[in-house]
Amino acid sequence: MRRDLLAGLGLVMLVLASARPALSLQPESLCWRDYPIPVTAVNYEKAFASETLAPDPISINGKVVTTGIAEKTLDGLLGVASTVVEDWQQRSDQEQCEYLLEELRQHANTMHLYKLGVVKLKKMSGLFRVVQWELPGVGTLRAFLHKPSAAEPEAAYLYHLTLLPVPLDKVQRRKGKGYVLTKPGAPKIEWNTETNRLSISTRAAGE
Repeated sequence: MRRDLLAGLGLVMLVLASARPALSLQPESLCWRDYPIPVTAVNYEKAFASETLAPDPISINGKVVTTGIAEKTLDGLLGVASTVVEDWQQRSDQEQCEYLLEELRQHANTMHLYKLGVVKLKKMSGLFRVVQWELPGVGTLRAFLHKPSAAEPEAAYLYHLTLLPVPLDKVQRRKGKGYVLTKPGAPKIEWNTETNRLSISTRAAGE
């Protein structure tokens, strides 16, 4: 009887020992690390010419778009209805952290690393949605929305702006203090890389 018990115990220990290496091979989540994946230093001129920016605030003909604004308010400011990219999804703070990490993988430079890092520290959970607007002559503005529960109002917590691309040699730095980049022609677009403020004017001079 005792011999059978010891044999059974030994078999259990063997099974557990064989399972332990498999558990250790499970990938550890990277999302809560300060620098979860390798990123490159942002090239502001290249980003402004043809990549996705994460500005806040954004001024469009004097109307200011910033975080904390509801989708319907954004529709009014932009003068056009949004289209849905990702409809409402429930996520825990861990799942949201993994979501932000995936966004960083798609835009792996220091600008997005720092921007997404600030959002990550808020440890948001609840319902999430992504919408976007096509801005004629400008590009695509994407808003990431959040609400803690179905009963609470939503608010934008992040923006991505992908401007219509231009050749890199067409990007110019405005004279004067600060590091402000501009694009030639209309609409007039300026990006202050130091404050991360981007301004768009589609109005003709004198309007």
